Amino acid sequence: MNSGKSRDTSLPEERFAKESITWVGTGNMGFPMVSNLIASGWPVTVYNRTPERARPLLEAGGRMAGSLSEAISNHRIVVTMLQDDEAVRSVCESPSGILDGLLEGGIHVSMGTLSPTFVEKLTQQHAQKGQTLVSAPVFGRPDRAQSATLTIVTAGPKKTLESLDPLFRALGSTLYQVGENPAQANWVKILGNLTLGGLLETLAETLSLSRKVGIPPETLVEILNTALYRSPVFQNYGNLMARESYQPAGFNLKLGLKDMRLVSTEADRLEVPLPLADLLRSGLLAGINRGYGEWDWSALSRVRDEDAGAIPDHDSGY
Repeated sequence: MNSGKSRDTSLPEERFAKESITWVGTGNMGFPMVSNLIASGWPVTVYNRTPERARPLLEAGGRMAGSLSEAISNHRIVVTMLQDDEAVRSVCESPSGILDGLLEGGIHVSMGTLSPTFVEKLTQQHAQKGQTLVSAPVFGRPDRAQSATLTIVTAGPKKTLESLDPLFRALGSTLYQVGENPAQANWVKILGNLTLGGLLETLAETLSLSRKVGIPPETLVEILNTALYRSPVFQNYGNLMARESYQPAGFNLKLGLKDMRLVSTEADRLEVPLPLADLLRSGLLAGINRGYGEWDWSALSRVRDEDAGAIPDHDSGY
């Protein structure tokens, strides 16, 4: 894995041993990721707080654990794909959790979007137990998780990352290594989400004005992407906003607000002003207060449309 560079993931998987692993968290992202591992021949023991949600993985060939301690038992590698610091803290610090249950010399791979400050502490906690933490947050929505085309940003001890290479290649098409300090990967992830949030704000405001002046939003998205961006991300989110297609959510407003709060907290700690993050927090919070919390975070466009009076009847079609 080359530092700071994308990696060719076309090497045949048969070259690498598929070690039995534990996977914790089978939500919108975790479920398709585990499915890909099982389909690729990885022995996976799954633990989820809601067993019914993970049961189809048992039918696909995975093993279901009745408790977290059972899931961790005798496994050297545990992967968590959980949505926030508190969820990871819960499974790590509970009496039967990862810190106490993972074997000495074991590896915890954290793939969720977490705060760098929390990850710094968790790195130390694992080290005190003779364990290693690796951060590997991902860029991509559930459809990319399903197609195993996620971009994975990794950080941790170099030799450990090299040993995990076959695991990451089964989940994503592009891998980056950004350092040996796990928190660095989490910094890249939250900075990326801030950048994406800025794109959403730009699109939301632009399309609100286009609706007011009678320019079809889908036409505007096509023109701007062709003339200025040539970005599948711009095209994807632009079309969701233009078509007002906010459900089902690939990444909902509540999670978007969580990430903007997260990056703002870290920036405040470092005394770095982030006026864009403040604007995004305000818009996402407004959307949640209007009942859109479970909608895709592209529904920020709905908030800006309402503020602009660009939707004559707010209740029609929703």
